[in-house]
Amino acid sequence: MKRFIGWLSVLLIGYVVYQIRYRLVNVFFRNSFLRSLAVRSFFNIPYVRERLMNQVFR
Repeated sequence: MKRFIGWLSVLLIGYVVYQIRYRLVNVFFRNSFLRSLAVRSFFNIPYVRERLMNQVFR
């Protein structure tokens, strides 16, 4: 029974986070340090960097 309640609570929390995901992203990116960290880590992915640079310098 305890395991069932644990899984149910995880599913409920996941559902709530899914419902407010855009608000959470906006709160996350409101901080300039976190925003720059996200952009830097995003550009460290080679495929993404190549595709975006091809689009910019077309």
